Amino acid sequence: MKNFFEKLIGVFFPKVCPCCGEILRKEEELCETCKREVVVIKAPFCNQCGKRLESGEKIICKDCKKTNHQFEQGASIFVYEGKLRKSLHQFKYENARVYADYYGEEALRACGERLLEWKPECIVPVPMYRKKEQRRGYNQAEVFGRSLAKRTGIPLCRDLLIRKKNTKPQKGLTDERRYNNLKNAFGVNREQAKQFRTILLVDDIYTTGSTMNACAGLLKKAGVEKVFFLCIASGKD
Repeated sequence: MKNFFEKLIGVFFPKVCPCCGEILRKEEELCETCKREVVVIKAPFCNQCGKRLESGEKIICKDCKKTNHQFEQGASIFVYEGKLRKSLHQFKYENARVYADYYGEEALRACGERLLEWKPECIVPVPMYRKKEQRRGYNQAEVFGRSLAKRTGIPLCRDLLIRKKNTKPQKGLTDERRYNNLKNAFGVNREQAKQFRTILLVDDIYTTGSTMNACAGLLKKAGVEKVFFLCIASGKD
């Protein structure tokens, strides 16, 4: 009976490729075209932020060289380009929350060893301004965090951080403007934060680290010892 209903669901709600929307066979996660085009980040990558490096001669990307990060280390699953860029746009703005299942599975494959090494005690999504989240209907970082929590057993703490002001998009801002844009943008539940020594921040896209630094710095002031992060995608060095 269960197989019957699964088949029925597959007819009316077929599984689609999370990068292009093409209908997939049950066992597939990506269509053949997207398998060739989507780039999972593998070594060499930056030892601090996990961004893909073009050469194995470097161990730190140019952004990390010039920045004193508040977080210990971080990682991203994919390079933010091509079909994956389109996938994340749909995930973030077009209610394609089902894509989080694919991102969560790939996170374990690509970054599972680092998660075991980091030993986070809870997963904290980068928060969205409340009114903005109400208009969109969801926070994509939280949706991704729930997918990770489901697969790892690490609890999700959605209210540990809050966003106190509606900041401008970070894209296109200078380093100084990024810092000022996020200044006093977040708040922390100090009593809840005291329960954890190691926290994993999650978000959709990593660029220069300004958002992660703002969140990690606040968590450490509240008593957290170590902060790591995991994002769905990041750019190249």
